[in-house]
Amino acid sequence: MKMSIIIPCYNEEENIPIILDKFDNILTNEDIEIILVNNGSTDSSDEVLRRLLPKYLFARTVLVPINKGYGYGILQGLKEAKGDFLGWMHADMQTTPSDVLKSYKILEENSWNKNIFVKGRRRKRPLFKRIVTFGMSLFESILFGEILHDIGAQPNFFLKSFLTAGLIHL
Repeated sequence: MKMSIIIPCYNEEENIPIILDKFDNILTNEDIEIILVNNGSTDSSDEVLRRLLPKYLFARTVLVPINKGYGYGILQGLKEAKGDFLGWMHADMQTTPSDVLKSYKILEENSWNKNIFVKGRRRKRPLFKRIVTFGMSLFESILFGEILHDIGAQPNFFLKSFLTAGLIHL
């Protein structure tokens, strides 16, 4: 397994079929697993997942009974991921499945180099949000001594050993 993508889903009953269908249309490689985290949804997301997942062999689900936030949902999915590279994206299509495929190709073209961190970039955002993002990027760049752009953009992919080495804490 080369790559796992975590998708936290909180009340995403309408988006789950769309995202699964979009992945189904672009994935031709069994080296990508999609983990949809039912992140304490109160709508019929659980029913939608149970009904649809048997049709999509590349996808599975993790249940978080009580929503403890977006980040908690990501962490629960990361714990279950089998890929060598791990990442996440929104369920509401802020990021498209084609961006995941672009990330996969970047990693593949670089021979799955363990020093690569692949990160998305948001576009066509309102001016105020771009200003806030610029301010946060400037702060983070000063803090870490490395030029960083829009760290909230997705998808993000990194080597799984970052988790096991303690660089990212679950």
